[in-house]
Amino acid sequence: MYKPNERDKEIFRQRIIKGAQLFDKYLLHKEFIIITIDFEIYKVTFKKKEFLHLTGLTVNVGENLFYDLCKSSKISKNNISNFQRHNKNTLMTKTANINKLIKFIYADASTNLILKDFIMSSAPNRPFPCAIENSKENMVLAFAKTNNLGLKAKSLRKKTNNEIYTSSHLILAIFSKEENDALANSIVYIKNTCNLLECPKIDEYVSNDILNKFIELKRNAA
Repeated sequence: MYKPNERDKEIFRQRIIKGAQLFDKYLLHKEFIIITIDFEIYKVTFKKKEFLHLTGLTVNVGENLFYDLCKSSKISKNNISNFQRHNKNTLMTKTANINKLIKFIYADASTNLILKDFIMSSAPNRPFPCAIENSKENMVLAFAKTNNLGLKAKSLRKKTNNEIYTSSHLILAIFSKEENDALANSIVYIKNTCNLLECPKIDEYVSNDILNKFIELKRNAA
C-alpha cells in the first residue's frame, strides 16, 4: 500500500484537474462511432462516473463529486487518501495519461488499433468487448458494456507486451454525436471515404447529410 507525500498529492491534483477539464470539453456527453477497416462498428462513450476509476486514485468523496471538484479546480490534496491501493509508479502513469485520453479519439486515430475481446491479467475471466491501443503514448483504454448496448471507457492502463486479445484492427473512421442525437453528425477522423461507403449499415449510425457529402466526393473523384 502506497502512502503519497504532499508533493505527490499536489502532482496528482494538478493532473486530474487538467484531465477533468479536457474530459468535459471533448469527451463527456458525446458518443463516438468507431468503424474499423473491416467494417466492425463500436459505439463508445466517456462517463462522468468512470473518471475517478480511470485516474486510479483512492479518494474520500464520491465519483460524481470527485469529477465536479476536479473540473472546477476545487479538488483538494485532502480529498486524496493517505493510503492508495496502487503503487506510486502506477498512479504517476495513470494520472499523466488521464490528460491524454483525447488522443484515443482525436489525435492518433491513424495509428491507434482496436483490440477485440481485450483481457487484463488481473481479471482473466472478464474480457472487455474492445480496447483502443495508442502505441505512440504507450497506453491502452478498455471499454465495458453499458445498459444500452454501447460501450463506456472503463480502464486506462500502460501498454505492455503481455496483452491478450482475439484480434487487432486499424480504424477507418470516427464520427461523433451528442448523447441525445439519433445519428452521428460530426466527423472526427476518416482514413478513406470510398471504402467507408462500402460499410454495411453505416446509415444506421451516420447521418444522411454526412453520407451524401461522401457520395458527392466519390462522384467527383470518378
